[in-house]
Amino acid sequence: MTITAASGVPGATISLQIPLDDTVQAGAHPAVATGSKETSTVFYRHKEPARRDSMKRREAMAKGKEGSRRRQRWENDRLLNNPHAEPPLPKDWEIRPTHPVHHVPYYLAPLWDAGLSARVSERKAAASKAKHSVHVSTQSVASKPTTPGVVPKELREKLKKSRGAKGLLMDLENSVREFVAKWEEREKKAQADGIPADPDSDDEEIVFIGRNGAMSDRQTNTATGPDVKREIMLFDTPAADKGGSFGRWLVHHIGVYYGLKTWSVTVGNPARREAYIGLKTGGVKALNVLGAMPRPLWGLV
Repeated sequence: MTITAASGVPGATISLQIPLDDTVQAGAHPAVATGSKETSTVFYRHKEPARRDSMKRREAMAKGKEGSRRRQRWENDRLLNNPHAEPPLPKDWEIRPTHPVHHVPYYLAPLWDAGLSARVSERKAAASKAKHSVHVSTQSVASKPTTPGVVPKELREKLKKSRGAKGLLMDLENSVREFVAKWEEREKKAQADGIPADPDSDDEEIVFIGRNGAMSDRQTNTATGPDVKREIMLFDTPAADKGGSFGRWLVHHIGVYYGLKTWSVTVGNPARREAYIGLKTGGVKALNVLGAMPRPLWGLV
């Protein structure tokens, strides 16, 4: 039914429509209507509970999905697909020593103890020898010197572990190279003048006799230029300083590398330990075998 109401304004009307037939009102919840109009059935969806932590969920997460790497690791840990796997036996749960047990008859016990003590003493002797070799490395350098110009393996391994010692090695080696360079220059000058560069004594004089019987003498050091010492003190520390042994060890290795003679002495009161380096009997002939002066040792380690 439609109701129209007239207003005071011409041409303006208000319409109101009211349905007269009965209609089915929609419910508050979604429903499915079945049957006739008189009867209706409403089905409500079951609401799932909130997902909470549980042992079942934890085990599923530990196993992983089928075919995944997690599942493979889980199966391998439990030997599920191993045909040779055997369940543990009751004796496997017994408490027993993990080391091998040797059952020795009573009458063989003295012989067994003697052999065991011999092996123990051998191990102790080897350990003490290895420990002693670390402290007497300087003596090993003197007793088993390497070829001049060759970097010893012992020095290379030692400086790999103590990189801070490279600066000390550089300072010591620069002094040695300067000493060797001066002696090489002295030998070349003496060879050009025809006189020995390294006489046995500083007081020795060389006498030249001319054809007319006139004699002239001159000192060796004046002929060969300024006096150059045969030895120099390269490193010194107090005798009680334990760290000084490493510096003297470097001095000995430098001397072996350049074919020079090295030694250490204790002097003074309070006592000081001094490490010297000097020429051998043949001067710097050991370096002449190498031709030129070898590369710096600190650049090779």
